[in-house]
Order: sequence, then C-alpha cells, then structure tokens
Amino acid sequence: MKSKEYIKSIILILLVMMSGVLTYMVWNFSPDLTNLDSADSKKSNTKAIGKPMAAHIDNVISPYQIVKVDGDKVKGIAPTRDQLAKVSNTLKNHDVSKVEHMQRDYNLTIPTLNDHFTVLDFTYDMPLKTYLGQVLNSSAKIPKNFNFNRLLVNKDTKGKLELYAISKDRHQVMKVTMNTKAKNFNNVMNQLDNDMQKYSEVITNKDTIDKATHVFAPSQPKKIRSYRMVYDTIPVETMNAILFDDSVIIRSSKSGSTTYNNNTGVANYNDESKKYHYKNLSEDESSSSDMDTTIPSTFEYVNGHGGFFNDDYRLFSTDNSSGELTYQLFLNGHPTFNDQQLNDIEVTWGEKGVYDYKRALLRSSVPLEGEQRELDSVESVRSALANNPDIDFPKVTNMTIGYKEDDRPDKEDIEVQRNSEFIPTWYVEYNGDWYAYEDGRLE
Repeated sequence: MKSKEYIKSIILILLVMMSGVLTYMVWNFSPDLTNLDSADSKKSNTKAIGKPMAAHIDNVISPYQIVKVDGDKVKGIAPTRDQLAKVSNTLKNHDVSKVEHMQRDYNLTIPTLNDHFTVLDFTYDMPLKTYLGQVLNSSAKIPKNFNFNRLLVNKDTKGKLELYAISKDRHQVMKVTMNTKAKNFNNVMNQLDNDMQKYSEVITNKDTIDKATHVFAPSQPKKIRSYRMVYDTIPVETMNAILFDDSVIIRSSKSGSTTYNNNTGVANYNDESKKYHYKNLSEDESSSSDMDTTIPSTFEYVNGHGGFFNDDYRLFSTDNSSGELTYQLFLNGHPTFNDQQLNDIEVTWGEKGVYDYKRALLRSSVPLEGEQRELDSVESVRSALANNPDIDFPKVTNMTIGYKEDDRPDKEDIEVQRNSEFIPTWYVEYNGDWYAYEDGRLE
C-alpha cells in the first residue's frame, strides 16, 4: 500500500514539473519569421520596377534653373540633384510670418525687391500652397487657386528670408515672409557661384520687361558633352503585377500590341516602342484636376513602386484642365526630349487612386560620354527667332539648354540592347509647348 502511495507521489511530482516546463516554453516561444519575411520581401519586390521611395520630393518638384541676380551681374546654373538639395534645405521647415498678394495688369514691378536676389524657374505652374506645404514643409494661409512658376528669393531690410511667387502670366505675385534669416540661403548660393555661368536677361514681350520677369538663359553656353545611353527593358509582367494587383488578367495580342484587362482596368503594351498605357476603369477622370491633391499623390504613387528608378526625373508639365502630370528625365541638370516620349512618365490621378498611367518600360544605364558640342549664343537664338516671319516672338516664354534624344542612332547596326544618343540643343518654350531650335527655326 505504501509503495502505491509512493509511486503516485512521484508521478504527481513529475506532472507538476512537466506543467512548469511547458508553461515556460509557451511564454517564451518566439516564432521564426525569417522565411515568412523573406517570402513577403520577395513578393513586394516583384511589385516594384526600381527601389521604392528612392526619390525625394524636393528633387522631383523642383526648378529647372537657378539664377543669381547681383545688380547688373547675372549668373545661373542648371542644377543637379545635389545642388537642388542644398538650396531647398535652406528654404525648408520655416514658419511663415506674413503673406501679401499683389496684382498688376502689366509690367509687374515689385518695389520691395532689392538688386540682389535669386530666381528659381519652373517649367510648369502649380499651387503655391502645395509647394510650401509638400516641398518646403511650411504652413501658410495661401489661396488654393494661386499658382506660380517662378520663385524669387530675397533678403528684406531686416535680413529675413522673403519669397516672391510669380504667376505664369506675370501679372500676380504672392509675397511670403519667412521667420528666419536669409544668411544660410545666401551662403549656399555663394558656394554654388563657382559652378555658375553668365546668363542674359531676354525681353520677349510687355510682360517680361521688369527685372523680376525677364526670361533668363545662358549667354554663351559652355561646350556641352553629348552622351550615349543603353537601355534595359522592364518586364511587362512586373508592371501588370503593380497595376492589376496580381488579379486574373485576360490577354489579347494584335500586330505587335498586347492588351491586358480585368474588371477594373485595361493596359496596352507595344513591344516595339516599349510604351505601356494603363487606364483604371474604376476611377473618375473628372476628379483629377485638383493639383493640390494630384501633385503629391502621383509623386507618392510612382515613387512607391520605384518608378523614378535612381534617375533624375522631375515634374515638367501640369495640365490644369485634364489633370495630367508629366515627369521628365533630366541629364546633368538639363531636361531631355524625345519625339516618342520615351523619357516621360505621364500620370493622371482620379478620386482615390491613379486613373491613367503612361510610360516606356525602359530603364537607362550609366551614360557614356561623347564629343563636346558648341552651341549658339542666346543673343543669336533670340535674334533669329525675332526675325523669323513664321514666329510670333512675344509667344516665347522660356529658353534653355536641353538634350535631344536620337533614338537608335546607328540604324544600320544590329544592337543587342536599345540605345540612344543625347545631343545638347537649345530648346524654346513657344505658345505653351517646347521646341528644339535649329538654324532659326523651331522644330
């Protein structure tokens, strides 16, 4: 009898010990999620065409040129991404102490603007509210419908930083006084001075006769090197995974063009041109013209799937009626132009998501240096255009150096990869569109 009780006691003690061990293991259990994380990572990587979130908004929503006016001396630069970052960092994260709105029917003059200021020129107009809030991280009571495409940076009589946002028609200006000194900004501009070249002030019409509204362009462009670029093709399946979210897709092909669709969207892909066009059938196009929403939303969307790659894409045009935005490739600070829009990303935003998305499924490699080219002076270009009877010169609103892309320059060669040559060329904005300047003509 005693032996039975003894055995029961031993069994009870063992059960208590096992219970304690199991309790400890349960409370200290940590699942191995390595494989799970790896699987999720691989899945997310298949839904990107570049490194997600690699671009910074102040480099993409940015000016195409920076001009320093120092009395009669005018110098400028087509800024690289690093130079843009240095300038924008001095304008960010400041409180706004005062906002003033001025308007003129013609000949916009700014009495409080001194003889030493900096010009930031954009190729598009956008809401000042968007630029201050999204790019500079500053808050101010700005009318939502006030758009600008030129920003003057000035130092007031107390040494504070002033911004003058000038409308595209050059008739309105919004003066924004920042609650910070202009010293840091001026120091950065002095650092960039050695990289700048002489610029000229061009008058094209009655709206560009004041120092705040001149057309600024390089006086005698330095010898600029041409480049050759080789492209890799992005798999169309990757774009489909991003835009159709891995849903079932119906595919049909005809004459080198393939159509993909499901119950929410349709995409067309041309295998020869590599152009891809997606339309979201569940979105409403009429809801896409609010640039205060469209600009940050399209930037975040494209950046979210690595759509800017690690290249210098910048916002280049905004269509306030259709809501379409065009992001364009820049090379060494200069915009690139292609007749087939191979370097453009065209996006239209809907009510809650992307409505329309067009781009070439091409990714550029490191550019290879070519020969240096010498371009005409800005005065030669101005004179030739002003004396061309086929051109209404007052409709000229911008002049700059860009790269003309000659797609597949060696047409007789059999190339394994698509390649292009980028040739430095004068470009002129005429009647709202950009044209290459060639021997007194716009092409």
